[in-house]
Amino acid sequence: MRCNLCAALAAPVLLLSAHNAEARGFLERLADRAVEKVEQNADKLVGDMTSGTANPRQERNSDDEATLAVQTAPDPASAPAASPEPKARYIDSLKTPPDVEAKKAEYNKFGEVSCNDCEGGIEFDGRPSFPFDEFSGRYNERAKRAGSWPIGHTHKWQGKASKGTLTLTSEERVDGFLCRRLEYRLERSGTSVSRPGLICFGLANSSSDVENWHEIF
Repeated sequence: MRCNLCAALAAPVLLLSAHNAEARGFLERLADRAVEKVEQNADKLVGDMTSGTANPRQERNSDDEATLAVQTAPDPASAPAASPEPKARYIDSLKTPPDVEAKKAEYNKFGEVSCNDCEGGIEFDGRPSFPFDEFSGRYNERAKRAGSWPIGHTHKWQGKASKGTLTLTSEERVDGFLCRRLEYRLERSGTSVSRPGLICFGLANSSSDVENWHEIF
């Protein structure tokens, strides 16, 4: 009776021991696989670092950032140019250059002629004379008259001792104004002298409200 009871009690214990042994073996196999996986990953990482292929995403991001920096870097050639200084508004801001002043003085001196019936006893042959027309007697008439000529037009006059010509040579922009260049020329006794001239279109000064041609020199 006692032997039968012992046998009955021993059977469940054996079954439980066998079950525990099987479970322990399954857990050991899982642990072995995890260790093996970690070792494989570690070996791969070491191999990548040795071959220079480690962390390709980081390298790709670095390349992308460098490319973006180059593309977005400011180009000096495309930088906006500095705003130009505002142009003069009035004609009286245009001045006669010193070299032109010297040529003008030489021209005027060449054209001086003694004259008994002239005011001051001197006639100025370098001053153009014109027939009576719509510009005669008007303020700044010589500039207004030359402003109506076609490019290349030459006006001639005869002084007391010299022959004179005034030629419209070209039209261009000067400091933002529409201007025309002229050439004054005097000839006498086989010699001659010339000087440049300039007329420009715009407001004469701050008191002007109508644009017109004005003589600069």
